[in-house]
Amino acid sequence: MPSRRALLRTCGVGVTLGVAGCLGSGGDSSGETTATTRTTTESTSETTTDRTPTTAVPPTAEAVEPAAIGERGVPRSPTIESNTYDPFRGVVVGERPETPGGHYETPHVWVWNLTGDPTTIAVEVATGGARLHRAETEFPAGAPLAVVFYARRAYDVTVRIGGREKAVTVEPNRFWCNATGTDVQIRPDAIKSGTVSTSAACTTTPGGS
Repeated sequence: MPSRRALLRTCGVGVTLGVAGCLGSGGDSSGETTATTRTTTESTSETTTDRTPTTAVPPTAEAVEPAAIGERGVPRSPTIESNTYDPFRGVVVGERPETPGGHYETPHVWVWNLTGDPTTIAVEVATGGARLHRAETEFPAGAPLAVVFYARRAYDVTVRIGGREKAVTVEPNRFWCNATGTDVQIRPDAIKSGTVSTSAACTTTPGGS
């Protein structure tokens, strides 16, 4: 269990869910379907919708070993049936700040293979229309891939499997004192997503240090 479990007992937790079904055929410049079911999940304690990046140059993104992924700080979505909390692979976007500020949290997106079998899944991370990272790999059954964001911007994470795809958005207001974790659940007949967020009293303001 996450080390913040004592905090989470006293904090409210909000969960929102969305479902993407099978999509129609069609291709974009990369040969993939262009039909997209887009879901933006918002924590009930956060209302800021500013998508303006705080830096002009897009951050770097790199694949990392699971040991390099810090704990997400919130429980996973309650509908996930898996015996592990550990990702089999990680992606880190931006550089970890040496002095992040009071109660600064980094948002996470976890992509779960809940099909029951090893499955090839494509995950793409983009910001402002610029692709930062794309990987198509075989996920072990029940295992997640974790994407961690350090640079405060708006991000889109698109997940594709077969003829289905789903995009979730991480807004800049998630870089605050309340921890958030978005779970994208790939199931045999659908792709679902949900965001879990703490609702602790904050000593900073969004975007403040």
